[in-house]
Amino acid sequence: MTEKQRILTLNNGELPDEKYDILRIKNIPNPEDDLNAFKQSIIAFLENKNLSAESLKWEKLLPRKLVEFTNQLEDSDYHKDQLLMGIFGIVDWLQSIKKWEWYSSRITDHGFEVVTKGYFNGLFIPLVHQLGIPHSSIFIYTPGEKEYPIIRSGTDVMTYKTFDPITFELKKK
Repeated sequence: MTEKQRILTLNNGELPDEKYDILRIKNIPNPEDDLNAFKQSIIAFLENKNLSAESLKWEKLLPRKLVEFTNQLEDSDYHKDQLLMGIFGIVDWLQSIKKWEWYSSRITDHGFEVVTKGYFNGLFIPLVHQLGIPHSSIFIYTPGEKEYPIIRSGTDVMTYKTFDPITFELKKK
């Protein structure tokens, strides 16, 4: 089964036979919408991975929610929130260091989980964050170890701006 087929069909948190990690998203208002946008983003990347990261086509290929959130960011936001990247940065990072594969996902109470197989080092965390998910809702679990929060030094853009998931607008609090 290809990675795209797994993204589309393995939706019950199935586990691979090899090494895996679990991305856990907790305490978000629209888990199904956010998981679908995340899936759309990864599928767009997989289907266009040979397209230059600098191509303006990415703004048409990636989910509207991600693109509009990113396009509203100000230069000062990138200096405050270390998880923010431009579209070019997200795509370039995925193209240069993708040593993990999406295996399965599932909706949980007020969140979702994505099981990845292979070497995972947080490469898609900026993408997840720019779907409007705050730092405090993003965790990584490696079997046999503890769950780790993804909180960096610096500020979360969500602490000084609000994100409207219906209009995709960022507004100062």
